[in-house]
Amino acid sequence: MLKSPFLPRKPKDFRILMLYPNVQMSSLMPQSIGIFAALFKNAGYTQDLFDCTYYQDFHFKKNKEGLSEEEMRDKNKSQPKYNTGELLEKGGAPKKTNIKDDFIKKVQNFRPDLILVSVVESTWFLAVDLLDSVPEKDRKYKTLFGGVFATYASEKVIKNPHVDYICRGEGEEPIMELCEKLISGGRIDNILNFTIRGNGQIYRNRLRSGMDINTVPIPDWDMFEPGSLYRPMQGKVYRTVGVETQRGCPYTCTYCNSPGNNVIYKEETNKIFHRKKSIKRMKEEFDFLIKKYDPELIYFISDTFLAMSNKEFDEFKEMYMDYKIPFWMNTRAETINQHRADSLEEMNMLRCDIGIEHGNSDYRKNYLRRNVSDEVQLKAFEMLVDHKYTPKANCIIGMPDETRDLIFDTINFTRKLPKSMEATGAFIFAPYHGTPLRDLAIKKGYIKDEDIVTLGITGGDKSMLNMPQLSSEEIGGLAKTFTYYTKFPIERWDEIKIAEEFSSKGEKKHEELGKEFDELYRDPLAKKSINAVM
Repeated sequence: MLKSPFLPRKPKDFRILMLYPNVQMSSLMPQSIGIFAALFKNAGYTQDLFDCTYYQDFHFKKNKEGLSEEEMRDKNKSQPKYNTGELLEKGGAPKKTNIKDDFIKKVQNFRPDLILVSVVESTWFLAVDLLDSVPEKDRKYKTLFGGVFATYASEKVIKNPHVDYICRGEGEEPIMELCEKLISGGRIDNILNFTIRGNGQIYRNRLRSGMDINTVPIPDWDMFEPGSLYRPMQGKVYRTVGVETQRGCPYTCTYCNSPGNNVIYKEETNKIFHRKKSIKRMKEEFDFLIKKYDPELIYFISDTFLAMSNKEFDEFKEMYMDYKIPFWMNTRAETINQHRADSLEEMNMLRCDIGIEHGNSDYRKNYLRRNVSDEVQLKAFEMLVDHKYTPKANCIIGMPDETRDLIFDTINFTRKLPKSMEATGAFIFAPYHGTPLRDLAIKKGYIKDEDIVTLGITGGDKSMLNMPQLSSEEIGGLAKTFTYYTKFPIERWDEIKIAEEFSSKGEKKHEELGKEFDELYRDPLAKKSINAVM
């Protein structure tokens, strides 16, 4: 049995520091921190935040070209250009102080009892590096790690000396239970969802059933700097808030770890993880967030936003027509029909992203478990394209067993999309923990079990996979020229192949093609998308 390491105290005397190891200057304020800020505030705990967002110089997301992920996407023409000066003006300039020094000062001045860290795989090393920088004499706190990486790599995470507690899966109920027991001097080794290290051993507990997400508090982002509200989208910088409409995903894509929640929750609780919020609850959130933050853009936090019945969609539309704030959402081709395509314009959607992922139907079905036909995908974009909003297609390259020919199947499929569509870029496959494709890559010897996805992979210039038929450098070269291959005439492909090279000759050709691309394809589309919601 393991009891709380703290003496009993009142909530206001228990100090919680939330560490946000963000690596994107323009990322959305996270739902998790906003929700826990509201929970801790309601419970009376003393809390503070250390946000890494504006420490741009420290972000080791840079690739070998010295570019950030955002800069790489801009260079590779996979997103519309936006005015970085406008983002800095609204969102605040990068901090010039040293991130480690500032974090140490935060710990010394705030004197936390608990440091709460939510990590995805690519931010794990940043979080650990910061904790490691704290002098031994100031480490009078316990650490609690949650999030996707902590859920699917708990065996790895708990071995790190800077980790005391891990929350797997959904965190609201278990973390509040842990905090209550920490301040009461209670037993903590048997809390569901938790893996805890103490007394020289590790205590592992199963998951509890998912909570009613209609009871989750509305996020409170007051601890963030005001500029954190702003993020770029379609060539413009918007004051943006995220709204969670569902948790989980009903689909089974093998490159994504979201479907894994359904698997582990079914195994450990005999219930499915995927749930939806009620229309009534979403309206309450809209009313609150609009009054408090006056957003110019709503960012729907949902793996597949339109994973809803026609009745559910019509109910949502009727509710949202009272707001009609431009919004972004992510969905799948199967969820689109003509009624929805037309309705999204009436609702004032700004942009929707739809994953093609791969252009070879056999690979898509057998490797990705995406049993959707080419015809259905093409039809979806045809229904979406003739509207004021912008449909965007996403692709992934460099997946296990892929060849150059298979990547060109994706390029050629993308070329079949309506010509008026914005350019489509390609993400480099990242073997995230909790995904079947990672397991396959390990089995094939393309990566090692101990490998962890680091920054600069999905939007960078390299692949983690070491495949004999397709090198990491070739994958990187195809990623940076993918947009050119999909938009320029086939007669130009010999030129584009030169631009794949990571050499002075290749970079010169890439720059030449980039200037031509901007004149022919990108700027007019960016202006069109901005004007659509003005």
